[in-house]
Order: sequence, then structure tokens, then C-alpha cells
Amino acid sequence: FNAMLVGEVVMMAMGFAWLALLIGPEKSWQFGVVPFIVGDLIKVALAASLVPAVWTLLKRG
Repeated sequence: FNAMLVGEVVMMAMGFAWLALLIGPEKSWQFGVVPFIVGDLIKVALAASLVPAVWTLLKRG
């Protein structure tokens, strides 16, 4: 979970920085980061919850 969360934060920071160059930091935060925080947290939590099942399937195969 932590590794996925760190990766998500890094990607979000890079996107924020690039967008901030184009439209400014306030708008970049408001329109490029905030709307995606909840969805990204859900995505990371779902992915982390699937890891044990995937490892089990890989061990069988």
C-alpha cells in the first residue's frame, strides 16, 4: 500500500508541477489535484487489497 501511495504522490506532484507552469499553482491544485485525490486513494486501496489474491494465483500457476 505504501509503495503504491508514494508512487501516486510522485505522479500527482509531477502533474501538478507541469500544470502549474501552464495555469498557475492555485488553479493547478484546484483543478488538477483535488478532484482526483479521493479516486486515487480508492484505486490504491483496491489495488493493495488485490495483491494477496494475485500472489496466491501466481503461486498456483
